[in-house]
Amino acid sequence: FLGIFPTVNLVYELSEKENLTLGYNRRINRPRSWFINPFPSRSSEANVFQGNPDLNPAYANAFDLGYLNRWKKLTLTTSVYYQYETDAFERVQEETGQVTPNGIPIIRTLPINLSTNTRIGFEAGILYNPVKWLRLNSSFNFFQFETKGDFNGIDYGVKNTSWFTRGSAKVTLPTKIDWQTNVFYHGPNNNAQTENEGILSVDVALSKDIINDNGTIGFNVSDLFNTRKRQSLTATNSFISDNEFQWRERQFTLSFTYRFNQKKERQRNRNNGGDGGDFDGEGFGG
Repeated sequence: FLGIFPTVNLVYELSEKENLTLGYNRRINRPRSWFINPFPSRSSEANVFQGNPDLNPAYANAFDLGYLNRWKKLTLTTSVYYQYETDAFERVQEETGQVTPNGIPIIRTLPINLSTNTRIGFEAGILYNPVKWLRLNSSFNFFQFETKGDFNGIDYGVKNTSWFTRGSAKVTLPTKIDWQTNVFYHGPNNNAQTENEGILSVDVALSKDIINDNGTIGFNVSDLFNTRKRQSLTATNSFISDNEFQWRERQFTLSFTYRFNQKKERQRNRNNGGDGGDFDGEGFGG
């Protein structure tokens, strides 16, 4: 797919520690592989997901106005943004005309290019280092979205609000053991067919450098409370469907890494902690 995708950012320095930013960018969101796979897959006896090989990429134009301020131990970022997306992806559910051996109608979920999606929102982030051994990082995003479009004679237009937040805490324990906790929560949201409940996810990790800092041993727990699930209720004129989907159950991982003639690279967690798994959304986000 050919196209021009410019990014422009203007920065105005209010002081050495404070600035304003104005940005614009155009982005492309290509469908994921399973979104275009035409072969159906079952998530349950009565639910089938089928990709759409005719799915086109979505395009978005986004504008944002941001503010940043740095103190000795605290960094604050805020912004307001506007995004207009065309050919936005949307999952629609419809009856297949088939039934299970128990007589339950089989429902198919299909991704389509709906017409447009407009999003206006506010986001804020805080990075706080109160002491040398503690690092706190959090972000919050609240937005209003409006979707317009129809499919097979059905209007899927909707206007609603939603929000999500991330947080992480990194603690250096005695004997130089690093302990990190990431939390992600996506608030409830609705579209024209479906009401989605909120999603909570908590990840925990412990790590320690050994062998003159050339090796690292780590222990991770993904989805500590086993709550990273999509729970939804879909209601149409012809059926009602109550669903629960979990991409992966809680996982425990023990790892060892050894670096030959390399120094350990310590990088900040650029996503402000937390992980929504595959439930952060299918679009561009704020």
